[in-house]
Amino acid sequence: MFFKVKKTVGEAPDGPASAYLADTTHTSLYMVGSTLSPVPWLPSEESTLWSSLSPPGLEALVSELCSVLKPRLQPGGALLTGTSSVLLRGPPGCGKTTVVAAACSHLGLHLLKVPCSSLCADSSGAVETKLQAIFSRARRCRPAVLLLTAVDLLGRDRDGLGEDARVVAVLRHLLLNEDPLNSCPPLMVVATTSRAQDLPADVQTAFPHELEVPALSEGQRLSILRALTAHLPLGQEVNLAQLARRCAGFVVGDLYALLTHSSRAACTRIKNSGLAGGLTEEDEGELCAAGFPLLAEDFGQALEQLQTAHSQAVGAPKIPSVSWHDVGGLQEVKKEILETIQLPLEHPELLSLGLRRSGLLLHGPPGTGKTLLAKAVATECSLTFLSVKGPELINMYVGQSEENVREVFARARAAAPCIIFFDELDSLAPSRGRSGDSGGVMDRVVSQLLAELDGLHSTQDVFVIGATNRPDLLDPALLRPGRFDKLVFVGTNEDRASQLRVLSAITRKFKLEPSVSLVNVLDCCPPQLTGADLYSLCSDAMTAALKRRVHDLEEGLEPGSSALMLTMEDLLQAAARLQPSVSEQELLRYKRIQRKFAAC
Repeated sequence: MFFKVKKTVGEAPDGPASAYLADTTHTSLYMVGSTLSPVPWLPSEESTLWSSLSPPGLEALVSELCSVLKPRLQPGGALLTGTSSVLLRGPPGCGKTTVVAAACSHLGLHLLKVPCSSLCADSSGAVETKLQAIFSRARRCRPAVLLLTAVDLLGRDRDGLGEDARVVAVLRHLLLNEDPLNSCPPLMVVATTSRAQDLPADVQTAFPHELEVPALSEGQRLSILRALTAHLPLGQEVNLAQLARRCAGFVVGDLYALLTHSSRAACTRIKNSGLAGGLTEEDEGELCAAGFPLLAEDFGQALEQLQTAHSQAVGAPKIPSVSWHDVGGLQEVKKEILETIQLPLEHPELLSLGLRRSGLLLHGPPGTGKTLLAKAVATECSLTFLSVKGPELINMYVGQSEENVREVFARARAAAPCIIFFDELDSLAPSRGRSGDSGGVMDRVVSQLLAELDGLHSTQDVFVIGATNRPDLLDPALLRPGRFDKLVFVGTNEDRASQLRVLSAITRKFKLEPSVSLVNVLDCCPPQLTGADLYSLCSDAMTAALKRRVHDLEEGLEPGSSALMLTMEDLLQAAARLQPSVSEQELLRYKRIQRKFAAC
């Protein structure tokens, strides 16, 4: 409740008075009536991220929402503009409620927040009564904004599978049929939802304005992190710009959770350190109250925890930790991939002319390193990596498979610059008209994938890489220019030089005896090997070394060093047992497929 002093009675002080003091001991207030008016906004000296008029990263959306609500506040605005109901869409934790609160503070409006979960009831009549009571209460607070959070919960039946026609009709009537002559000051409704597709069509059409919370850019994430850490002690090695780059795809709630997890990691670090080992519980409490700096290792640990939690969802984007040193050989393939992806990123003027590749298809025998190549490109180009296995997008429900494809591309746009990697692409996009499913699910999935690939031309920083062993099974429409228009064959390592580079990359993290010669090991191997074959060679050698270490311990012999060391004998024994995973006949078939697509 606010009050306004309209005049003072009594002797005026000498000179112009800019302020008066109220004697709270001898002053009484008597309420004889109420007046509807805007809320007087008083600027706060300590304006935080959540209470400021322009929350960092969300300034543009606050301005857009204010421009939608402001016409109703003008004289005669209700007669000219009608209803100003707004539907605000965005993922959970993206700051929808924060945006509405900031817009209300900017315009001086009352805010009445109502979670729609509190309006649900056992019968349609009870929901209708609650809705009418909420709207009646909001009208008594005009000018006001009624905020309905998670509005998609309304309008469902008790099973949650269909629509409740009675509730939908009442909500639509309350949103649209407001008498403009009796709505001054106005009542404006803002509803938020995380899944607009779950909203009944009649309710969605009752909102003439729809706003979507955009994905945070790297600069916006940096401004939010700076606002969150403004009053926190940070270590000198903490680089917020680098942290914002690694948080691609995060929303405001995720960044707030990152700070919470980092503080928890710092508390654990202090508690487990030698300094706090001998402290009492009271001393630990005083140490925590005094504050301690957040280090880069705390942020790294918290970021790893959040990305692990997000990886349970389909297609959680993250930057992999695979470098070119982990990829041996394949020099020509590396060059072609970097020309396709790195060149447009370094020269944006090419994108403005429309000169870009939208998709890259890696094909070849299994085990040649197609997935490893895609991860290495994402790491070297500082791109987030979104790996999708083809079969995991297929769902038994009608329309759900196509929605999964749309969600993958939406996640990639939110985490841009990003690489989408479709592994086993032939299982996701077979030739249309040849699949045996009665409902034509795969045909619809292929059509949805083609539509999403065509829509990438408006997105400059999203690249698609596919991998398959059988490109001849793919739908021909995928291989036309503008989609997967660059085909790269990833074959086996036929010469000793490339095999040596691959074996050196695999064994660079192992501890080898000085007498080990990788060239002599390869002389004992079959001529044509894939990267997976060479990895199997090292795995068998490591198993033999482990068995030797266990036997020495059982015999009571002390090991020379704590690290497990590979000997020449271990590698030669593994090489003698090695069998190529791709036979000569299969290799000839893959080369025929390569010549077929190279001639197209």
